[in-house]
Amino acid sequence: MTTERDLKGSLLVAAMRLAGRLPFSTLGAIGSGLGPLAWRLAPGARKVTLKNLELCLPELSEEQRQQLARDSLKETLRTALEMVAAWTQPNARILQRITHADNEHLLEQALARGQGVVLVVPHFGNWELCNYYMSHKCDLMAMYKPVASPALDRLIYGARSHNTQMVAADKRGVIALFRGLAQGKVTGVLPDQEPERKSGVWAPFFGIPALTPILVSKLANDTGSLALGYGCQRNPDGKTFHVFYEPMDADFYTDDIQQSAAAMNRCVERIIRRDPAQYQWEYKRFKRRPDKQPSFYK
Repeated sequence: MTTERDLKGSLLVAAMRLAGRLPFSTLGAIGSGLGPLAWRLAPGARKVTLKNLELCLPELSEEQRQQLARDSLKETLRTALEMVAAWTQPNARILQRITHADNEHLLEQALARGQGVVLVVPHFGNWELCNYYMSHKCDLMAMYKPVASPALDRLIYGARSHNTQMVAADKRGVIALFRGLAQGKVTGVLPDQEPERKSGVWAPFFGIPALTPILVSKLANDTGSLALGYGCQRNPDGKTFHVFYEPMDADFYTDDIQQSAAAMNRCVERIIRRDPAQYQWEYKRFKRRPDKQPSFYK
Protein backbone atom coordinates (compact mmCIF):
# COMPACT_ATOMS: atom_id res chain seq x y z
CA MET A 1 0.00 0.00 0.00
CA THR A 2 2.78 2.43 0.92
CA THR A 3 4.65 1.73 -2.32
CA GLU A 4 1.49 2.22 -4.34
CA ARG A 5 0.70 5.46 -2.56
CA ASP A 6 4.24 6.75 -3.10
CA LEU A 7 4.05 5.84 -6.78
CA LYS A 8 0.80 7.75 -7.15
CA GLY A 9 2.31 10.68 -5.29
CA SER A 10 5.43 10.64 -7.45
CA LEU A 11 3.33 10.61 -10.61
CA LEU A 12 1.22 13.45 -9.28
CA VAL A 13 4.30 15.51 -8.44
CA ALA A 14 5.73 14.85 -11.92
CA ALA A 15 2.46 16.04 -13.48
CA MET A 16 2.45 19.11 -11.23
CA ARG A 17 6.00 20.00 -12.17
CA LEU A 18 5.09 19.66 -15.83
CA ALA A 19 1.97 21.80 -15.40
CA GLY A 20 4.03 24.27 -13.38
CA ARG A 21 5.93 25.16 -16.53
CA LEU A 22 2.80 26.89 -17.79
CA PRO A 23 2.41 30.58 -17.05
CA PHE A 24 0.70 31.38 -13.77
CA SER A 25 -2.16 33.12 -15.55
CA THR A 26 -2.70 30.14 -17.86
CA LEU A 27 -3.06 27.76 -14.93
CA GLY A 28 -5.56 30.13 -13.35
CA ALA A 29 -7.54 30.36 -16.56
CA ILE A 30 -7.67 26.56 -16.84
CA GLY A 31 -8.96 26.32 -13.28
CA SER A 32 -11.60 28.94 -13.96
CA GLY A 33 -12.64 27.13 -17.12
CA LEU A 34 -13.20 23.94 -15.13
CA GLY A 35 -15.70 25.72 -12.88
CA PRO A 36 -18.85 24.95 -14.94
CA LEU A 37 -17.79 21.31 -15.17
CA ALA A 38 -17.35 21.10 -11.39
CA TRP A 39 -20.77 22.68 -10.93
CA ARG A 40 -22.33 19.78 -12.81
CA LEU A 41 -20.09 16.94 -11.63
CA ALA A 42 -19.55 17.87 -7.96
CA PRO A 43 -23.06 17.96 -6.45
CA GLY A 44 -21.68 17.69 -2.92
CA ALA A 45 -19.59 20.84 -3.21
CA ARG A 46 -22.46 22.62 -4.95
CA LYS A 47 -24.92 21.68 -2.21
CA VAL A 48 -22.63 22.73 0.64
CA THR A 49 -21.79 26.02 -1.06
CA LEU A 50 -25.42 26.92 -1.58
CA LYS A 51 -26.32 26.02 2.00
CA ASN A 52 -23.49 28.13 3.41
CA LEU A 53 -24.53 31.07 1.26
CA GLU A 54 -28.14 30.67 2.38
CA LEU A 55 -27.03 30.73 6.03
CA CYS A 56 -24.41 33.47 5.84
CA LEU A 57 -25.76 35.82 3.16
CA PRO A 58 -29.56 35.60 3.51
CA GLU A 59 -29.93 39.10 2.06
CA LEU A 60 -29.11 37.70 -1.39
CA SER A 61 -31.80 36.46 -3.70
CA GLU A 62 -31.86 32.84 -4.83
CA GLU A 63 -30.59 33.89 -8.24
CA GLN A 64 -27.73 35.85 -6.68
CA ARG A 65 -26.74 32.91 -4.47
CA GLN A 66 -26.76 30.58 -7.46
CA GLN A 67 -24.44 32.89 -9.39
CA LEU A 68 -22.18 33.45 -6.38
CA ALA A 69 -21.93 29.70 -5.82
CA ARG A 70 -20.85 29.17 -9.41
CA ASP A 71 -18.29 31.96 -9.13
CA SER A 72 -16.97 30.54 -5.86
CA LEU A 73 -16.38 27.10 -7.38
CA LYS A 74 -14.53 28.72 -10.28
CA GLU A 75 -12.34 30.69 -7.86
CA THR A 76 -11.58 27.60 -5.78
CA LEU A 77 -10.46 25.64 -8.83
CA ARG A 78 -8.47 28.58 -10.11
CA THR A 79 -6.68 28.87 -6.78
CA ALA A 80 -5.99 25.13 -6.76
CA LEU A 81 -4.30 25.29 -10.16
CA GLU A 82 -2.36 28.40 -9.20
CA MET A 83 -1.00 26.51 -6.20
CA VAL A 84 0.76 24.20 -8.64
CA ALA A 85 2.69 27.23 -9.89
CA ALA A 86 3.30 28.44 -6.33
CA TRP A 87 4.81 25.08 -5.37
CA THR A 88 6.94 24.60 -8.49
CA GLN A 89 7.99 28.02 -9.78
CA PRO A 90 10.71 30.31 -8.32
CA ASN A 91 9.54 32.52 -5.47
CA ALA A 92 10.66 35.69 -7.24
CA ARG A 93 8.38 34.91 -10.17
CA ILE A 94 5.43 34.23 -7.90
CA LEU A 95 5.97 37.44 -5.94
CA GLN A 96 5.73 39.43 -9.16
CA ARG A 97 2.03 38.61 -9.12
CA ILE A 98 1.50 40.77 -6.01
CA THR A 99 1.02 44.41 -6.96
CA HIS A 100 0.64 46.18 -3.62
CA ALA A 101 -0.28 45.91 0.06
CA ASP A 102 -3.12 47.62 1.94
CA ASN A 103 -2.67 48.70 5.58
CA GLU A 104 0.84 47.26 5.75
CA HIS A 105 1.80 49.99 8.20
CA LEU A 106 -0.07 47.97 10.87
CA LEU A 107 2.41 45.12 10.48
CA GLU A 108 5.42 47.41 10.20
CA GLN A 109 4.54 49.32 13.36
CA ALA A 110 4.24 46.10 15.37
CA LEU A 111 7.57 44.80 14.03
CA ALA A 112 9.25 48.11 14.87
CA ARG A 113 8.02 47.71 18.47
CA GLY A 114 9.42 44.19 18.61
CA GLN A 115 5.88 42.90 19.09
CA GLY A 116 4.81 39.46 17.94
CA VAL A 117 2.10 39.30 15.27
CA VAL A 118 -0.55 36.62 14.76
CA LEU A 119 -1.93 36.71 11.23
CA VAL A 120 -5.49 35.44 10.83
CA VAL A 121 -5.56 33.89 7.35
CA PRO A 122 -8.95 32.56 6.19
CA HIS A 123 -9.48 30.56 3.01
CA PHE A 124 -9.95 33.68 0.94
CA GLY A 125 -8.30 34.62 -2.33
CA ASN A 126 -5.04 32.80 -2.94
CA TRP A 127 -3.99 31.99 0.62
CA GLU A 128 -0.95 30.03 -0.60
CA LEU A 129 0.62 33.28 -1.81
CA CYS A 130 0.26 34.80 1.66
CA ASN A 131 3.16 32.75 2.98
CA TYR A 132 5.46 33.65 0.08
CA TYR A 133 4.88 37.35 0.56
CA MET A 134 5.13 37.35 4.34
CA SER A 135 8.29 35.23 4.44
CA HIS A 136 10.08 38.10 2.71
CA LYS A 137 8.75 40.67 5.16
CA CYS A 138 9.54 39.22 8.58
CA ASP A 139 10.75 36.34 10.74
CA LEU A 140 7.88 33.97 9.97
CA MET A 141 6.83 30.76 11.69
CA ALA A 142 4.13 28.44 10.39
CA MET A 143 2.56 25.16 11.46
CA TYR A 144 2.72 22.29 9.00
CA LYS A 145 0.91 18.96 8.90
CA PRO A 146 2.50 16.43 6.51
CA VAL A 147 0.37 15.05 3.68
CA ALA A 148 0.02 11.30 3.15
CA SER A 149 2.26 11.00 0.08
CA PRO A 150 5.98 11.44 0.89
CA ALA A 151 6.66 12.71 -2.64
CA LEU A 152 3.92 15.33 -2.49
CA ASP A 153 4.89 16.22 1.07
CA ARG A 154 8.47 16.94 -0.01
CA LEU A 155 7.20 19.27 -2.74
CA ILE A 156 4.81 21.22 -0.52
CA TYR A 157 7.10 21.37 2.50
CA GLY A 158 10.02 22.50 0.36
CA ALA A 159 7.94 25.29 -1.16
CA ARG A 160 6.42 26.49 2.09
CA SER A 161 9.57 26.28 4.19
CA HIS A 162 11.52 28.69 2.02
CA ASN A 163 12.44 31.56 4.40
CA THR A 164 9.90 30.20 6.91
CA GLN A 165 10.47 28.28 10.14
CA MET A 166 8.08 25.34 9.99
CA VAL A 167 6.81 23.73 13.20
CA ALA A 168 4.74 20.60 13.67
CA ALA A 169 0.96 20.90 13.90
CA ASP A 170 0.91 19.45 17.42
CA LYS A 171 1.47 20.47 21.03
CA ARG A 172 5.19 20.94 20.49
CA GLY A 173 4.51 23.20 17.55
CA VAL A 174 2.05 25.31 19.53
CA ILE A 175 4.64 25.74 22.29
CA ALA A 176 7.16 26.85 19.66
CA LEU A 177 4.68 29.46 18.39
CA PHE A 178 4.16 30.88 21.88
CA ARG A 179 7.91 31.18 22.35
CA GLY A 180 8.45 32.72 18.95
CA LEU A 181 5.72 35.32 19.39
CA ALA A 182 7.17 36.32 22.75
CA GLN A 183 10.41 37.00 20.86
CA GLY A 184 8.67 39.25 18.32
CA LYS A 185 8.18 36.74 15.52
CA VAL A 186 5.17 36.40 13.22
CA THR A 187 2.91 33.43 12.59
CA GLY A 188 -0.22 32.71 10.60
CA VAL A 189 -3.21 30.68 11.78
CA LEU A 190 -6.31 29.41 9.95
CA PRO A 191 -9.41 30.79 11.71
CA ASP A 192 -12.20 29.21 9.64
CA GLN A 193 -11.77 25.46 10.06
CA GLU A 194 -13.78 23.63 12.69
CA PRO A 195 -11.53 22.56 15.60
CA GLU A 196 -11.90 19.66 17.99
CA ARG A 197 -14.57 20.41 20.58
CA LYS A 198 -11.99 20.89 23.36
CA SER A 199 -10.08 23.41 21.22
CA GLY A 200 -13.00 25.67 20.38
CA VAL A 201 -15.90 27.72 21.64
CA TRP A 202 -19.26 28.57 20.11
CA ALA A 203 -19.16 32.05 18.59
CA PRO A 204 -21.30 33.77 15.94
CA PHE A 205 -20.09 33.57 12.36
CA PHE A 206 -22.40 35.55 10.08
CA GLY A 207 -24.88 35.25 12.94
CA ILE A 208 -24.74 31.43 13.03
CA PRO A 209 -23.19 29.67 16.07
CA ALA A 210 -19.93 28.13 14.83
CA LEU A 211 -17.37 26.07 16.70
CA THR A 212 -14.47 28.51 16.57
CA PRO A 213 -10.79 27.84 17.32
CA ILE A 214 -9.42 29.53 20.42
CA LEU A 215 -5.78 29.23 19.35
CA VAL A 216 -5.60 32.69 17.78
CA SER A 217 -6.96 34.35 20.91
CA LYS A 218 -4.61 32.38 23.18
CA LEU A 219 -1.55 33.03 21.04
CA ALA A 220 -2.15 36.77 20.79
CA ASN A 221 -3.41 37.55 24.28
CA ASP A 222 -1.04 35.30 26.21
CA THR A 223 2.03 36.76 24.47
CA GLY A 224 0.93 40.39 24.09
CA SER A 225 0.99 40.03 20.32
CA LEU A 226 -0.96 41.97 17.72
CA ALA A 227 -3.59 40.02 15.76
CA LEU A 228 -4.32 41.03 12.17
CA GLY A 229 -6.57 39.62 9.51
CA TYR A 230 -4.45 38.91 6.46
CA GLY A 231 -5.13 37.78 2.92
CA CYS A 232 -4.14 37.83 -0.73
CA GLN A 233 -7.00 39.07 -2.89
CA ARG A 234 -7.28 38.70 -6.64
CA ASN A 235 -7.25 42.02 -8.48
CA PRO A 236 -9.96 42.93 -11.02
CA ASP A 237 -7.64 41.95 -13.89
CA GLY A 238 -7.98 38.33 -12.71
CA LYS A 239 -4.23 37.71 -13.02
CA THR A 240 -2.57 39.66 -10.20
CA PHE A 241 -3.16 40.05 -6.47
CA HIS A 242 -2.73 42.41 -3.57
CA VAL A 243 -2.23 41.60 0.09
CA PHE A 244 -4.15 43.35 2.84
CA TYR A 245 -4.23 43.61 6.63
CA GLU A 246 -7.51 43.86 8.56
CA PRO A 247 -7.36 45.13 12.17
CA MET A 248 -9.17 43.29 14.94
CA ASP A 249 -11.91 44.89 17.00
CA ALA A 250 -10.67 46.09 20.39
CA ASP A 251 -12.69 43.45 22.25
CA PHE A 252 -10.58 40.70 20.71
CA TYR A 253 -7.98 41.53 23.34
CA THR A 254 -9.68 40.10 26.40
CA ASP A 255 -9.54 37.10 28.72
CA ASP A 256 -13.14 36.35 27.78
CA ILE A 257 -12.39 33.67 25.20
CA GLN A 258 -15.89 33.66 23.66
CA GLN A 259 -15.85 37.42 23.23
CA SER A 260 -12.40 37.23 21.68
CA ALA A 261 -13.43 34.41 19.31
CA ALA A 262 -16.51 36.37 18.24
CA ALA A 263 -14.33 39.39 17.45
CA MET A 264 -12.05 37.18 15.35
CA ASN A 265 -15.04 35.84 13.41
CA ARG A 266 -16.20 39.38 12.69
CA CYS A 267 -12.76 40.11 11.27
CA VAL A 268 -13.06 37.08 9.00
CA GLU A 269 -16.52 38.23 7.93
CA ARG A 270 -15.14 41.61 6.89
CA ILE A 271 -12.45 39.89 4.83
CA ILE A 272 -15.01 37.68 3.08
CA ARG A 273 -17.25 40.64 2.27
CA ARG A 274 -14.37 42.22 0.33
CA ASP A 275 -15.32 39.77 -2.44
CA PRO A 276 -17.50 36.82 -1.37
CA ALA A 277 -16.74 34.90 -4.57
CA GLN A 278 -13.13 34.56 -3.47
CA TYR A 279 -14.03 32.66 -0.30
CA GLN A 280 -14.00 28.86 -0.14
CA TRP A 281 -17.67 28.27 0.65
CA GLU A 282 -17.38 24.54 -0.15
CA TYR A 283 -16.18 23.75 3.38
CA LYS A 284 -18.75 22.53 5.94
CA ARG A 285 -18.09 25.34 8.40
CA PHE A 286 -21.15 24.52 10.53
CA LYS A 287 -20.72 20.75 10.59
CA ARG A 288 -21.08 20.58 14.37
CA ARG A 289 -24.00 22.37 15.99
CA PRO A 290 -24.63 23.30 19.62
CA ASP A 291 -26.92 21.19 21.81
CA LYS A 292 -26.91 18.33 19.29
CA GLN A 293 -29.10 20.26 16.86
CA PRO A 294 -29.60 18.58 13.45
CA SER A 295 -26.97 19.12 10.77
CA PHE A 296 -27.41 21.80 8.15
CA TYR A 297 -25.81 19.57 5.55
CA LYS A 298 -28.18 16.58 5.39
